[in-house]
Amino acid sequence: MSCLGVHIALTAEQEQDVWTHFYDETILDLVEALRADDDEEHRQRTDKAWDPIHRCLSDGTLVWDAGRWPLRGAILGSESLYFSGDFVVMLLERGEVVEVAGALDAVTQEWFRERFLALPGHGYQGATDEDAFDYTWYWFERMRAFFRKTADEGRAMLFTADQ
Repeated sequence: MSCLGVHIALTAEQEQDVWTHFYDETILDLVEALRADDDEEHRQRTDKAWDPIHRCLSDGTLVWDAGRWPLRGAILGSESLYFSGDFVVMLLERGEVVEVAGALDAVTQEWFRERFLALPGHGYQGATDEDAFDYTWYWFERMRAFFRKTADEGRAMLFTADQ
């Protein structure tokens, strides 16, 4: 599978729809519609970099609630709406998006690089060379800007990934 991550900024109506389908297979239909929506302005891919980004922002593992809040919330959110062997749907409510955005604003490239280079010590098996760092940092910066925009708009956010 592709393992692509996508963040989606939600309108208040979309957020209500998400809660209506909480941990129900029908949430996958809703997420698919949101991912396919033409509203590119409110959707941000993190490609396959979501995995090392989460690890850098948490404790080096891929555990959803590992590490310190609010950085650990950037990828795997605070509320698991659906988690199976092949798909993940996580939610951040509006106030949480603001908290995470503020924490992401403070992340420096040096701090991120140090954590990235330490990932093999936490069981990460992906590449940790300079090209891999540049790829991960590129997607991190795009995600950080999307968080700031979403926070400024007062929206909740979903993170989805197929595994």
